[in-house]
Amino acid sequence: MKRISSHASHHDIENAIKILERFKKSILDKTEMLLTELAKEGVSVASVNFGQAQYDGDNDVTVTFEQRGESSVAVVATGNATLFIEFGTGINYPGNHPVADEIGMYHGEYGSKLGALPNGWRYKGNPGTNGVVITDGKHKGQVHTYGNPANMSMYLSEKDIEQKFYEIVKRVFSSD
Repeated sequence: MKRISSHASHHDIENAIKILERFKKSILDKTEMLLTELAKEGVSVASVNFGQAQYDGDNDVTVTFEQRGESSVAVVATGNATLFIEFGTGINYPGNHPVADEIGMYHGEYGSKLGALPNGWRYKGNPGTNGVVITDGKHKGQVHTYGNPANMSMYLSEKDIEQKFYEIVKRVFSSD
């Protein structure tokens, strides 16, 4: 059997330990930086998509990220319109969100469950993108809508992060 031997002083070993500790700290710091950069990318894409969404009503969605445990972050969208914009509403807009069914967001089955009505529905408020203000009759001033298409802001944000993952990893871990 082949044997390798080496001589190292106490000082050499202490120096090697210090180098490894600095390396470990660098890896941990860059891992946190990576999580932050991935989350920022997600927030950026989701914010733009939510902001450009076709939506009949007040688009009150805000997107942020938050720490979730020691080594975890989440991109979070909040607002009353979030689910309606993400998954779409209304009989004229088929449920085409790729993961809606698997997470229980069946088209026309959330919110006030008006999305399955063939003649649309009315509400009071901002007409948004496609809503039509009723100008006469007993519903004058209300807004008629057939809903809106699924914008998929969070879904597309996730896909963007997946696509840019290695590019972001490379950028973070090659920085000093």
